[in-house]
Amino acid sequence: MGGFSLGCGLGWSAPCVEILRSQLDDLAINVIASVFPIGAALGTLAVPLLVDRIGRKWTMMVLVPVFVSGWILLICAGTAVPLFVIGRILTGACGGMCCVLAPMYSAEISEKQIRGTTGVFFQLLLVIGILYVYCTGFTRNVVAISSLCCIAPIVFGVTMVFMPESPLFYLTKNKEELARKSMRFFRGPDFDIEPEMNAFKEQVERSRFQRASISAFMSKPVLKTLAVAYGLMFAQQFSGINAIIFYGLTILEATGVGMESQLELVIFGVVQVVACVAATLLIDKLGRKLLMAISLATMCVCLSALAGFFILKRYQPELADQMHWLPLTSVCVYILAFCFGAGPIPWAYMGEIFPTRLKGAASSSAACFNWLLAFMVTISFPSAVQVLDDAVVFSFFAVLCALGMLFVIFFMVETKGKTFAEIEQAYGTHVPVQDEELPSAE
Repeated sequence: MGGFSLGCGLGWSAPCVEILRSQLDDLAINVIASVFPIGAALGTLAVPLLVDRIGRKWTMMVLVPVFVSGWILLICAGTAVPLFVIGRILTGACGGMCCVLAPMYSAEISEKQIRGTTGVFFQLLLVIGILYVYCTGFTRNVVAISSLCCIAPIVFGVTMVFMPESPLFYLTKNKEELARKSMRFFRGPDFDIEPEMNAFKEQVERSRFQRASISAFMSKPVLKTLAVAYGLMFAQQFSGINAIIFYGLTILEATGVGMESQLELVIFGVVQVVACVAATLLIDKLGRKLLMAISLATMCVCLSALAGFFILKRYQPELADQMHWLPLTSVCVYILAFCFGAGPIPWAYMGEIFPTRLKGAASSSAACFNWLLAFMVTISFPSAVQVLDDAVVFSFFAVLCALGMLFVIFFMVETKGKTFAEIEQAYGTHVPVQDEELPSAE
């Protein structure tokens, strides 16, 4: 439900930007649309301050009243741009924190065989949230859309109350009995939890020697792990996804296709959900690396096709009219490919690859980087289209998708079916027991 709430915030711009155009100037519209990622980036910076002190669950619970307050400001904003901006920053900050906390929590409560699947659930609920907002767009009313979005964080808070804290967090606080109780909640009373508990305890003991200091982050294995996480975040954002999500209605109207744009938005919202369901089913079978490479390659082809359509529209409008199906098809396949790999995998992967003691700070820094890139893409997209033309901008995104695919092939380590210790060994961040004087089992 944290993912669903973030999806509502991300999707809000697409229907509301067009409604607000008749009431506000272009600068105000662009600021309102693009300030959400800045809020998200600021929110991620707060995660390390809380996540290892009060836990994964209660950090998420703290977000609920702030999330609701943000939506109330958007409901009451009318034509007051400052209220829109503050509301978007607050909802963005809470959404940004969710995108760190939810994958971290789900990775820590899941068995290794299904960890990829549960990691993708965050993105699945996110795109269902986006589809939900697209459907509320038929009200043609910003107050109604914002009011319906406000329900999501309330449901999130109510459902999260009944969930236990992560067993791994309990063990870092030396609360073994609570960790066992949490593990039994997730595994069932008859499941043998001892192997996982022992692996977690060993991981926590090792992590005690690895403090979240500047020197820890400057070690070569940790820098390599951070570089992969940052590279995946760069590939995700410079695939152009937020330009299409935030300005989806505007892009579809610019193509001149006859179908009602709001209906087109709902169509590619449905496509997102279908693709995420497919990713959920396949990620623990095909692996993260293969899905990510296929996703970026497909997105490159779709963006090239979209760029080609805009070139035809300018130079051969009659031929472009005959190919009216191409923009919507390209956008739908692009969204499908994104949700199949480039959307969910960087977030799920981030919850797996960092050592326990560094996870909060490392994941937050990667998420902050992601949202800053999202802000850059979102704020610059309208101006770039005006100055350079649609075809040039989409061609640029296509080239970066191709480069991202090469990065994945050569640098990404597969984590399918691996324990946290095995993943740390693959990246070189694992501390061997024999190298440290760990407390004896006695």
